[in-house]
Amino acid sequence: MSMSATPSMSSAAHPASGSDHAQMTIFKKLYPEEYLRRHLDEGIREDGRALDVPRDVSVAAGIISHAQGSALVRLGQGTMVTAAVQVQTAKPHYERPHEGFLVPSIDLSPLCSPQYKVGPPGDEAQVMAHYLQMFLNMSGILPRTSLCIAPGELCWSVHVDMVCLSDDGGVLDAAALAAVAALHDCRLPSVVSGTEDGRPIFDATTTQKLALVGMPILSSFGLYDSTYLLADTTAFEQALSAGCLHIGLGAEDKDAFWIKALGRSAVTQPRPWQGKDLVEACVQLAQKRVPQMQKLIRDALLHRDTQAVQA
Repeated sequence: MSMSATPSMSSAAHPASGSDHAQMTIFKKLYPEEYLRRHLDEGIREDGRALDVPRDVSVAAGIISHAQGSALVRLGQGTMVTAAVQVQTAKPHYERPHEGFLVPSIDLSPLCSPQYKVGPPGDEAQVMAHYLQMFLNMSGILPRTSLCIAPGELCWSVHVDMVCLSDDGGVLDAAALAAVAALHDCRLPSVVSGTEDGRPIFDATTTQKLALVGMPILSSFGLYDSTYLLADTTAFEQALSAGCLHIGLGAEDKDAFWIKALGRSAVTQPRPWQGKDLVEACVQLAQKRVPQMQKLIRDALLHRDTQAVQA
């Protein structure tokens, strides 16, 4: 195919049809780098977004009846992640007798993307679960001391199990949002009293919320060819990006509590940024998104409560 015969990438804002659409699809498969760069050079992405604009997000809470808390997050049209909170009692670690446990996990199967394989968790799932653990721990969303039932004897172990239903990029952001929403949806059985031998008695008919602190939000950025800074990359953009930045915001203080940089950390568009300047630019962009995501969680919880009352 002649490179000069390819259609203008400005058609992203005005979707092509017929032969033009087929021609662009073939060009994308044969020359993915050139296809992406032509879009970015015109300041518009394949789905019509500007470079610094994230995709639309929706959040639903209380979607799984047998879980203590649950949520579903949809990112754009192609990424969906569920989170379910399962709570059980456990014995505290001997070095931390006054603390409970918060354990996230994520399932990435071939059902959500052909890049994942059947079998035990692969490297991608293990790395993502580690990042989610760091995000939740450093945010301070759930003080471990609040999970203590009887010091040195009994505590709550809170498992947040996430499943990616569809992966079109941004799974880490969607999983973090789903985990936070599910934790806010969670209810624990109340501890009524203790028996003569000191063991607590639980009342499943009355529940209490987790002692959560804040609503942390994770925002990620792709760095393409040391040139372009892209907010909320799709799977196509993500695969071609040479680096990325993950920014955790929304804890009690307003500073970024978690920053993870991978790959090259320099761009020239929209401005020449590198190192610390690039991180600060990403933090400013992420800060604009935090109140929007927090409102989505609050609205989802309110909708869940309204439905429960009506039922």
